Amino acid sequence: MYRKKKVAAYCRVSTDQSDQIHSLTAQRQFFEEYISERDDWELIDIYYDEGITGTSTKHREGFNNLITDCEHGMIDTVITKEVSRFARNTIDTLTYTRKLSQLGINVIFMSDGIDTNDKDGELRLSIMASLAQEESRKISERVKWGMRRSMEKGFVFGNGKLLGYTIKEGKLHIVPEEAEIVRRIFHEYVYEEKGTHTIAKGLNADGFHTTRGGLFRQDAVLNIIKNPKYCGDLVQWRTHSTDFLTKRTVKTSENEKPESSLISVENTHEGIISKELWQRAQDMCAERARKVEEKSRHSSRHWFSGKIICGKCGSKFTCSTNVNGFYSMRCTNRQVYGKKIKYEANGKRYGCDIPCSSEKTFIDCLKYVLEYIDSQRDDIIAALRKDIEAVQHKNIVSDITPLQDQIELIGKKKEKAIDLMIEGLITKDDLKNQRSKYELQIAELQKKIYESKNIGDINRRQLDTLKEHIHALKSMDIDINDKEMYKELLDKMIVWDEGVMDIYLKLLPFGFRIKYRKEKIPHTTRKQRVVIESCENI
Repeated sequence: MYRKKKVAAYCRVSTDQSDQIHSLTAQRQFFEEYISERDDWELIDIYYDEGITGTSTKHREGFNNLITDCEHGMIDTVITKEVSRFARNTIDTLTYTRKLSQLGINVIFMSDGIDTNDKDGELRLSIMASLAQEESRKISERVKWGMRRSMEKGFVFGNGKLLGYTIKEGKLHIVPEEAEIVRRIFHEYVYEEKGTHTIAKGLNADGFHTTRGGLFRQDAVLNIIKNPKYCGDLVQWRTHSTDFLTKRTVKTSENEKPESSLISVENTHEGIISKELWQRAQDMCAERARKVEEKSRHSSRHWFSGKIICGKCGSKFTCSTNVNGFYSMRCTNRQVYGKKIKYEANGKRYGCDIPCSSEKTFIDCLKYVLEYIDSQRDDIIAALRKDIEAVQHKNIVSDITPLQDQIELIGKKKEKAIDLMIEGLITKDDLKNQRSKYELQIAELQKKIYESKNIGDINRRQLDTLKEHIHALKSMDIDINDKEMYKELLDKMIVWDEGVMDIYLKLLPFGFRIKYRKEKIPHTTRKQRVVIESCENI
């Protein structure tokens, strides 16, 4: 008996703006008419997502419903406008089309002329999916670049949830009643020398609430004290995305690359407190933190406290029993959960099978590295000087004149396009497309100019760091039997397995990979010694 092919369509727009919603409506109407016109096709449903990025399928409800219905045998063929509407992630595109192929379901990408039933369908699909992913990356970079340029001009990004201020059209405006709470916090912290916990407790007792209507906590108070917005300055880009596909964000540190570094602009708006009061608060904050750190440092009784890390699971090593003057060391994960490795549904790992070891093993390996540095000090310094020469050679700011000339030329093309539209030679839509193209080109050129201007600063910072390493090496007085010196020099040890560990010192820009074995000392019952088999820079 003849059966019509069950067909579904999928469409998506990446923003929920009105013009995009109109586009989505048009796509849905087109697919409904297109499928209905085929006598051999039966329309099952039109699945869609609006305001959702295509770089991941995680939050695309319409897409996931489509896949589920395919798995239940409700669909024979899926049609979509183009690869970039299906996904902007190459892996997702190939994974899901292959999955559907295994279910006997083909996907037709209409604008790209691809049908996964074709012999060369997957090859062409791979190429188009890669292009879609690359376009997504470029869009992400352009958006980031535009945001950073706006921030550098003092434009404020945020949701307006800042005690004492409201954000209107990218500018901060004081909210008087909330500003009084901010002034109270700084006054109590600086002049009354109250702690953040005490300040928060007092605010809650007096009936004050945060901008979200909750109670004040000491971390919220500390964040207010550290925020330079309250003295009229802006520091933005405190977090940034490290991957345009996963959208994973991390905190920005001061040593980030120029395109990811913090953006600081002074005197962008009216401050609630004076700069002098804000600076006094920062000085007091730093002093209190120093005292806490000093107390913590003195509480670390051992040279290895917090510095030996398991390479298998990332946990710190801890000590237990003391045998013949040396501690027995083991991975905390193994000590708590045993050596059998188990995983939860969320992927969290418990247990570790890395062997235990004696503190003496770590000391012997560290002594070897220190002796090696002492004997090879001149060679290491010479190698660092070569690095300095290489940095000095690169410390040249490239000529930006050609880039500026290109920008000027593109600007003239924009003006010419307007003249062509006025003369009726091109339409308004043509003009809009041309202007968008030229603006993207100008943005790319301006980005190159910015990078060229800042390369000198990057190289100079690298140069200063290398010089500091040389100075530290020259002045270092090594005593291989001084455990206090171990505490000062050692940055970390990473234990990969029995016989392999990496050692990093604070004064060098590289580490050492030690491979060793243990052998029994003759004429003794249980004593062993460590024999270093190799030591290489990493």
